[in-house]
Amino acid sequence: MSAQMEFWLYLYFPQLQLDKLLLLQHNMPAGNDTTSLDLTAPLAIVGADHQLLQLNPAARQAGLTLGMGLASAAALCHQLQLLPHNAEQEQQQLQQLSQLLYQYCADIALQPDSGLVLKLSPMLALYGGAMQFWQQLQQVLQQAGYQYHFATAQQPLVARLLAQQRWDQFLLQPDKIQQQLRALPLQHAQLPAKQQEQLQRLGLSQLGDLLTIPQAELVRRFGVDMLQYLQQLTGTKPALLQFIQPAEQFEQQLELLYEMERSDQLLAPLQHLFGLLQLYLQQRDQLAYQLELGLLQRQQQQQQLQLHSAQGEYQSKEWLKLCQLQLEGLTLKKPVIQLKLILRRAGPRYAQYKTLFAGKQQLYSALQLLSLLQARLGKTQIKSPCLQNDLLPERANCYAAALEPQVSIEGKVAAVRPAFLVDPPLVLDAEQQQQLHLCYGPERLSSGWWQHQSQHRDYYVGQNAQGQWLWLFRDLQQPELLYLQGYFS
Repeated sequence: MSAQMEFWLYLYFPQLQLDKLLLLQHNMPAGNDTTSLDLTAPLAIVGADHQLLQLNPAARQAGLTLGMGLASAAALCHQLQLLPHNAEQEQQQLQQLSQLLYQYCADIALQPDSGLVLKLSPMLALYGGAMQFWQQLQQVLQQAGYQYHFATAQQPLVARLLAQQRWDQFLLQPDKIQQQLRALPLQHAQLPAKQQEQLQRLGLSQLGDLLTIPQAELVRRFGVDMLQYLQQLTGTKPALLQFIQPAEQFEQQLELLYEMERSDQLLAPLQHLFGLLQLYLQQRDQLAYQLELGLLQRQQQQQQLQLHSAQGEYQSKEWLKLCQLQLEGLTLKKPVIQLKLILRRAGPRYAQYKTLFAGKQQLYSALQLLSLLQARLGKTQIKSPCLQNDLLPERANCYAAALEPQVSIEGKVAAVRPAFLVDPPLVLDAEQQQQLHLCYGPERLSSGWWQHQSQHRDYYVGQNAQGQWLWLFRDLQQPELLYLQGYFS
């Protein structure tokens, strides 16, 4: 292929909405599918003009064809199931597919007729050839699970016409492409019905017949619209395409196949959403730390879950595991009809290095274990011990939220401190005091004077008759009393 030669690939997805239903049912665990919609029976997607737009294999076997009217279809197949065409949902699916392919091709434009057009020329040198690039795209499309047809050409319009006729040829040979284009019947050339009728009256039946007529004559007969069409067909006028850009924020929603009344039924569709999140994070080399999951229910009610990862994760399986722990303790107020996943906090992903002679790796890192515990028990139920800037033992430490920054402690912490504290301190009677042998002290601790809650204590280390080492103190406001504060291990 010449360096100046430009080629385009057109991907046509003829039944996005129907394929989505089939994928959702395929991913649904056995026993969870309680929908009244039987996807193995005849099923059709119907447009606003009451014509059949998409058919499953059972509907085709029943003799139904695309473009058939609703009345004729119902008369031919009494068991036919119907769903209204959802153009907005298909557009969202195209957006997801374009983001999926964006990591392999930088120039992708969405088309209104369920198609994507990709600019091939800049990518061929990167992948070392046309077929290597096409094989990479085929793997991605196969994993996505949608039916598609394709064609290549030097003009986007030509590639679109051939793809929609299911040519399914990846060629970079202009002569063969032009030969196929010229043989295309005019009824498939996407011309207005009135112009097609006029061309048929002139005895023209193929695009090749149209291209042999001088453009000036065609403009005189059919107007400027025909000239613009021919210019796009021949490449004399560049196509006006708006290429996609990577999404700045991750926010995806998914219409469910049927109303789900149990939280465990949500795991299969959630797997799809977390897969999209993984792709988003991989493209940006990021980790997600906080997600928001919205469960849209009947009558516009909604329940929300906040998903947190202390370590940060990008893999869908890890987020699905955290989500499953939260769903186990969730009671749905009403059946769920739609899921919405939003990325609230993300950060850069840093490489994790392992030493050559590292020992046996643990199943979870400390931060992963923390995330699992928070998902299972609740974020407020997981706490960490921390020091406080106070000398009195009962105020010197406390429990704070896990991973919360700890207060900086000034000065040195005394080494002579017991392992176990008695809370509250016990008052020793006269007999117990007589059995004590004081070995160390006094050590005076004063605290709280700046808050008008001053306490002054003299601490001792002693041993009782049983040989236990004790931490004792006297309160200077009541010097006759001796308190047991703790035990040394």
